[in-house]
Amino acid sequence: MHRRWTVGALSEMLGIAAPTLRTWERRYGVGPTFRTSGGHRRYTIIDADRVATLARFIEAGVPAQEAAERVKRLAPHELAAIVGGGSEGLRTSGHDQAVFTILAGAKEFDPAKVQRAAEQAIERYGIEEGWDSVIAPAMIEVGLQWEDGRLGVAAEHLVTASILSALRAAAHERPTHGPSRVVLACVEDEQHKLPIVALGAALAKHGHPWTELGARLPMESLEVFVQSSQPDAVFLWSSYVTPPPEDMDRLAAMAQHTRLVLGGTGWPEGVATSHSLSEAVEQLRDALGDDLP
Repeated sequence: MHRRWTVGALSEMLGIAAPTLRTWERRYGVGPTFRTSGGHRRYTIIDADRVATLARFIEAGVPAQEAAERVKRLAPHELAAIVGGGSEGLRTSGHDQAVFTILAGAKEFDPAKVQRAAEQAIERYGIEEGWDSVIAPAMIEVGLQWEDGRLGVAAEHLVTASILSALRAAAHERPTHGPSRVVLACVEDEQHKLPIVALGAALAKHGHPWTELGARLPMESLEVFVQSSQPDAVFLWSSYVTPPPEDMDRLAAMAQHTRLVLGGTGWPEGVATSHSLSEAVEQLRDALGDDLP
């Protein structure tokens, strides 16, 4: 038999005052959806999960109107996962909703919306988790939708530029001082530099200055710079460009004198790489002798 609750019964079950439940229904449209044969309104289990999730979002600091819009977009199984998953379920849902907002901003050609969503993810979860759980998944989905024609090149560029602004702002909030001990760069022909910008922002959070050499850096230029500056560590990103064997040999020689950390999926099979921003930060902090965590 399906369970149905009156506003009073649901109030007692969830510990939410009945006037609050009525306000949420009136203001935000989050209320009972079932009517008895006599016309009395009742909350279903999905309605109850929706109300419980709305309460959790609000407790987590999400504005009530935004929280209501979020819960109304969630499918029944997503609501159940949040309610059943406790604080972890709420956190995972927050990641998904932030990704949804970035994609919505791309489709609406709204750079402010994209940048705001990225900034809020960074503020709420920190640089590492914000990147690994929100920004990177959003960028992957943008790429997939660009490939199948759902998004155009302009939308992809808009998202990249907006997220770049958010990451730069996060780095500037934590200015670092002293000589740079880390070099961040992309392999030659690699055009996607957002990961190294995110890594620089994360290093700034831990107080480490860095030098960013950007995208499409020729191997010769990297070698000259490293020989001249003698950094403690070098991070090199490749998302899809596989360096030729001779470049891999040169990197192996470089690794004899400085800690070399590789990131991205463009490296030859069997080469050890970091699989997330959090992992790259941990490896670089270890190279710098930083106490972990």
